[in-house]
Amino acid sequence: MPGLRDVEMLHFGRQPIVDAAGAPQAYELLYREAGGNWANLIDDSAATAHVIARTLGGTGLDWALRKHAGFINLGRQLLLDDLLLLVPPGHFVLEVLESVPMDACVLRRLAWLRMAGYRLALDDVAALTSDVRKALPAVDFVKVDFRLASRAELPRLADAVLRADRLLIAEKIEGPDEFALAQRLGFHLFQGYHFARPEPLTAPLPHLDRGALARLQALLQHGAPTDALLAELHANPGIIAQLLRLSVATGVQPCGGIASVRALLQALGPDSVQRWVRLLQMSDGFRLPGEPSLRSQAAQRRACFMAQAARHVRPHDAALADAAFLTGVLSLAPLQPDGTRRDIQDTFPVTQAIRDAVLHGHGELGALLQAAEVYERGGNPLTMLGMPAA
Repeated sequence: MPGLRDVEMLHFGRQPIVDAAGAPQAYELLYREAGGNWANLIDDSAATAHVIARTLGGTGLDWALRKHAGFINLGRQLLLDDLLLLVPPGHFVLEVLESVPMDACVLRRLAWLRMAGYRLALDDVAALTSDVRKALPAVDFVKVDFRLASRAELPRLADAVLRADRLLIAEKIEGPDEFALAQRLGFHLFQGYHFARPEPLTAPLPHLDRGALARLQALLQHGAPTDALLAELHANPGIIAQLLRLSVATGVQPCGGIASVRALLQALGPDSVQRWVRLLQMSDGFRLPGEPSLRSQAAQRRACFMAQAARHVRPHDAALADAAFLTGVLSLAPLQPDGTRRDIQDTFPVTQAIRDAVLHGHGELGALLQAAEVYERGGNPLTMLGMPAA
């Protein structure tokens, strides 16, 4: 819609983890403040929730990770929280912060996560402590901080990790001497300013507001009927767009694609939707606006217009009205950075009819979308629907 721009941007950082030849093998995803390449950490859980939400619901996995694994930091609270079940195991490595004590509860959780298919890493290791020894059987990677570890301790530490058949990552490598030492000690992967500084990433933020998240959370907590959930989702196209990207990231995609918000809710299930809402609240909290944005209102108006027009054209075809609503949402959804509408082909798991409508204006849904655009410009939409002007 002319005159409406996404002024809110999402922010996080990406630093490569490379092999001995300098080729990226993974990326660590980092919390970053808006407008800068730094982290003013609120708390571990909120920072990591911010990164997960930005990656899964904002940019999409392929754009953020370039087909590689993403390392994300976990404090104790988030490590023990079922919010982690939103994170697809094949795409991420869960990096346990050095501040997490290896008590019986944490060790059981690490074992369970590993059995569930997650890869785990110990972060910022500087010495062969009792906690490191306890955790070694349950993790896949050990990240050794070359800025904190003493040169006298490094050989013993590296040897213990290699004997446990775990992969060694040298982090905070800032010069060629440290890189050469890490190679001599048998480290497999490397990270630090010697290779690359964290790259600040920005992308359009799907518009959300505090009120919508609070209402959705209340409905989900009280087991509200599906129709009540759908009514709230229909009022908030920004959440619909995020849930569509989440379904791609988690591999929850019905055969043939999603044709309605109801089908999206059924595919994800209320538990995943509730976790997503909690994740958004944890990551942004009261920093979200209290009211829907202009862009969100425009998308909701367009989607409702298209659903109403579909019911007018084919009164007994509820499926067309549902698909028309989702087409309207998608036509104004924020895109990946430097993206075009063609990104819809890869990042939103909708039906081909919806894709053709948004990309090319084809089919009945395309005609409804064109009618909505004519109406928004002050024209008469009836001619676009093959109906006589009033």
